[in-house]
Amino acid sequence: MMSYDPSNIFARILRGELPCKKIAEDDHTLAFEDISPQMPVHILVIPKGNYVDWSDFASNASQEEHSAFTKMIGHVANLAGINDSGYRIISNIGNDGHQEVRHLHIHVLGGAAIGPMVSQR
Repeated sequence: MMSYDPSNIFARILRGELPCKKIAEDDHTLAFEDISPQMPVHILVIPKGNYVDWSDFASNASQEEHSAFTKMIGHVANLAGINDSGYRIISNIGNDGHQEVRHLHIHVLGGAAIGPMVSQR
């Protein structure tokens, strides 16, 4: 597993060095609009702890962090008004998963029909 890089963009947002369009926040998580949305609703949910990816978070985060992270995903979907129409959550992990920022983040996507999960090769 790669080590956490404290200069990544999400760490800088959490420290207040870079702005974000905040949707919601609690003691353990932050949710904000993606700067390059792929759907009408594209929200990122990140833990405030220094977790590289889902495996790191699953192994090292507290129960409170796990609970807050899961609840925030549902909360922002409700705030965005996409609960009834449906939405997709995605976490890109590692090189094969095309993870661009080495800080765990969940994409909450909705507001329109997304299509099939993975295209055939």
